[in-house]
Amino acid sequence: MSVAGQFYPAKIDELRSKIEEMINFARRDNAITPEAVRAVILPHAGYDYSARTAIKGLLAIKPERVKRIVLMAPSHRHGFQGAATAAFDGFETPDGAVNCDIATIEQLINTSDSSVHDLPQVFQGEHALEVQLPLLRHFFGDFQLIPLIIGQNIPKITRAIARELKHLWTPETLWVASSDFTHFGRSFGYQPFNSNIGENLRQLDLDAIERILALDADGFEKYIQRTGATICGHAPIEIMLRAMDSVTAELIDYTNTGEMFNDFSHSVSYASIIFKDA
Repeated sequence: MSVAGQFYPAKIDELRSKIEEMINFARRDNAITPEAVRAVILPHAGYDYSARTAIKGLLAIKPERVKRIVLMAPSHRHGFQGAATAAFDGFETPDGAVNCDIATIEQLINTSDSSVHDLPQVFQGEHALEVQLPLLRHFFGDFQLIPLIIGQNIPKITRAIARELKHLWTPETLWVASSDFTHFGRSFGYQPFNSNIGENLRQLDLDAIERILALDADGFEKYIQRTGATICGHAPIEIMLRAMDSVTAELIDYTNTGEMFNDFSHSVSYASIIFKDA
């Protein structure tokens, strides 16, 4: 639990109270009816910034269907090609352990010519995966986890990972792509515009989201290449788009910290998007 006490509460009572408080806020904002959701994109910042958006996405999912979760997160600390996994027994959260699907993980690792590698060191300190676990545990209880951290891949490898994971696209398996959207500002080295920042930033994100909602993996890939949009989990999102079928997509919530704090000198955007049976 590398970022417990920083990104989310480290004490179980405080964690449960915070999640329940945000659930109440989310339900106040709009009525959300759980559906047969097969996949979801969720943000991974500190809970004070992004968890309300994430929770709106999680509330849209029928929990009784979720027996296994494929959780893909980008790597913020290690540079590598392919996808990293490891045959951990599980991951600790303040609310108990999340158990891993070791048999499937070992199968992925041992497949010849695989783009999925046994790299346990990549998981150390990776907040993009860790911050999802207490929320997933709270909403879905006991499930089997397949954890994957995605490297900085060339398109050929991203496509190969999607093909290798395709057999995990099953009705009882929820896919989760952990991603924040555009990181804007000097500290991120990304300032494609210097006027009408709020409006332009929102449009930049919504244009990317439009391609996701259209299930257009090629269009999304090209959009990232053309704009340089700093969507940190673009590779997990693209892999998911290439692996899924027979779904429709819906944007549940979008926000950014520029709007939250009326300060666009440094802004990170968040979205929750669900993919449900067509």
